[in-house]
Amino acid sequence: MPPARSSSGLAGLRHILWFALASMIGLALIIVPLFLAGSPNADAEQARLCRMLLPALYPEDEGIRVILSEPGTRSSVHITFRTAADEQEHLLSCRFGGIGYSAAKRDLAAIQVDGVGMGEAAFYFLKERWLETQDAVIADPGSSRIGKAFVHMPRRAAVALQHVLNSLPRTGILALLALATALIYGLIGRINLAFGEFAALGGIAASLIVVGLVTLGISSPLIAGGLAMLGALALSALYGLVMGRAILWPLSAGRGERASGQPLLVAGVGLLVAVQEGLRLAQGAGTLWLQPVHGEGWRLASATGFDVIAQPRLLAMVAVDWAAILLTLLLMHKSRLGRAWRASADDPLAASLCGIDPRQLLIAISALATLLAGLAGVTITLNYGGMHFSGGTLLGLTGLIAAILGGIGSLGGAVLGGVAIAAFQVSWSALREIANWELATFTLLSIALVLKPGGFFGFADGAHRKV
Repeated sequence: MPPARSSSGLAGLRHILWFALASMIGLALIIVPLFLAGSPNADAEQARLCRMLLPALYPEDEGIRVILSEPGTRSSVHITFRTAADEQEHLLSCRFGGIGYSAAKRDLAAIQVDGVGMGEAAFYFLKERWLETQDAVIADPGSSRIGKAFVHMPRRAAVALQHVLNSLPRTGILALLALATALIYGLIGRINLAFGEFAALGGIAASLIVVGLVTLGISSPLIAGGLAMLGALALSALYGLVMGRAILWPLSAGRGERASGQPLLVAGVGLLVAVQEGLRLAQGAGTLWLQPVHGEGWRLASATGFDVIAQPRLLAMVAVDWAAILLTLLLMHKSRLGRAWRASADDPLAASLCGIDPRQLLIAISALATLLAGLAGVTITLNYGGMHFSGGTLLGLTGLIAAILGGIGSLGGAVLGGVAIAAFQVSWSALREIANWELATFTLLSIALVLKPGGFFGFADGAHRKV
């Protein structure tokens, strides 16, 4: 009599659902305080446009010093400033056609100087003949000094700290993709080349959801961004379920045996092309860019002629990424799903004989892996404004490099590999031309694998790795 199958597959799916619910609650607890903490700052794009009016309004003054930028009511921004000829503080108020992700947020609707409205002729020339010129960009007096810096440091240290802050999103993105690659590799013993495209899927889905919400009149960055994240992650997990059920399981050997290599590799390439082409049809050949919604940030440190600025939105997305990574590692270490994954990764036949359903396990892990890849794409869209339909290919290969460097099949090693690759790329971009960082990354991988074929936590003998 064949051994009775346990409900480990269904339990795995339930773990995924509970994981997603706990993640969303935890992410909300992370995101909301950071968004609210950044809300007293004016929208950086609207504040910049308003500041650019000052040199045209006071062309005879030798210097204009911006003291404070703060949001007002009805899509307005208030700029408190002083001129070189007058030590008295003045107030410039600009009202725009929208806020947040609204396309009308850059449409200047009204101007007031010290509470006095601007005439129609002057308003027309300022808006149409000044703001649209390069002279206005060059004459921008700059933003106010955002709060008091926590510490004063040497300039080189401040520049290095700014590079570290700027690298945080990429660190989380590569760690997510490397972790997704390692999860699938642990079960089927083969790499899946499509995770970069699933990142693009998550990013483009987030863009389209935000555009749809703006059309419905929901342009708040917190609400629109949160709903876009939830929708994109749900879509990514759904694609993972379909991929696991319709592609990975039928092509794997099943019944505790490892999958053969060529069909899965060919299927991964075919899935990459199919998802990429679907994204091209959904978004178009160009990139759907969202309106910039960053505030003016926090001033963390200062140096002579240089301030270290951190964006609350950037820190929020970094917190979301690492919360998802840590929750995944905890899930795979403590839960029944994680124990089933480790058992199947070590000896799939023995795990199957012990009652672990390999089909349901593979489907559940596939959904989790694509959810993590989709979160990487959402991070790109919400941090940088958009993602090209083919932008995930090289990103996915870089995530694969990170997983191999960490010791592919090792979840903690994959995360460490992502951190190492991101740190190397950011260091390279700070010291050398950024155009060559992918070449430098692949060169680093080659050298690392020659010196240590198993990666950080892989097999000492590189021949054990299946490709």
